Amino acid sequence: MFNTIVNGRYTLNEIIGSGAMGTVYHGTDTQTGGPVAIKILKPEIVQQAPDLVERFRREGEALRQLNHPNIVSMLTAVTEDAAHYLVMEYVDGGDLRDLLHQQPQLPLDQALSIALDLADALTRAHRLNIIHRDLKPGNVLLASDGTPRLTDFGIARVGINSDLTQSGVVMGTIAYLSPEVCLGEQVD
Repeated sequence: MFNTIVNGRYTLNEIIGSGAMGTVYHGTDTQTGGPVAIKILKPEIVQQAPDLVERFRREGEALRQLNHPNIVSMLTAVTEDAAHYLVMEYVDGGDLRDLLHQQPQLPLDQALSIALDLADALTRAHRLNIIHRDLKPGNVLLASDGTPRLTDFGIARVGINSDLTQSGVVMGTIAYLSPEVCLGEQVD
């Protein structure tokens, strides 16, 4: 998989993260020499649940709409040889989960700054009728200057009448679910 060229432009380097739906690679834009993050939908997911390709496509669509300094920027979505890729900006400072492991109690001004930036990012998403549904420290990347970037819109509800979630199916990370989700109630 390494040194694979995506879209004739992006080279896959090392793995930087992995989740239920995809694997994220550090990549290089061969035209600019700059770093990128490339998320690849796991092939076994496509075989087992082809409908998740639509969810992956919707993640790319959501990121494209969300032009905000505290949301990871989407560069392009690519489908090649039955593989599905999202090429995004590379954020080089780790994630909030790792920061909280290193420093469990952040200084108040830093915690407030991160919280306000994320609230602003979520406000932008909600104005576009995009509900993230998996907000957690691991989905908050940090730029080298400490600025947060919300990422992983893989289970986001896009639009008012999104039909990608089956009734009775719980979406998100258990430890971070809201009470209404845990009770199977309507989420807003």
